[in-house]
Amino acid sequence: MQNENIFGGKVVLFYLTDPHESFAGGIPVLDPAIDEKLGRKFVVGLVPSDPNDWSSGLSVGIAVDQIAHYLVFSSEEEFIKKSEMARIATSSVH
Repeated sequence: MQNENIFGGKVVLFYLTDPHESFAGGIPVLDPAIDEKLGRKFVVGLVPSDPNDWSSGLSVGIAVDQIAHYLVFSSEEEFIKKSEMARIATSSVH
């Protein structure tokens, strides 16, 4: 199985089972697809554009067996808008 596209053109925020605290908020993937490497399946794609994220635009891969659940955003624009809303809400609580 090579590069099976599952959410073409969308951003999916994947939450991991037992994540390190730096990944507790999930890992966003733009245009995710399934790819197999060395007999193990990964969700692969790009980190969406975000001026607050140093990894924007880089390739990312998440082992499928580490995914607990996910949220689907219809576009990169929707993901950015909702991420900003969450940042504002979180900063006003602290």
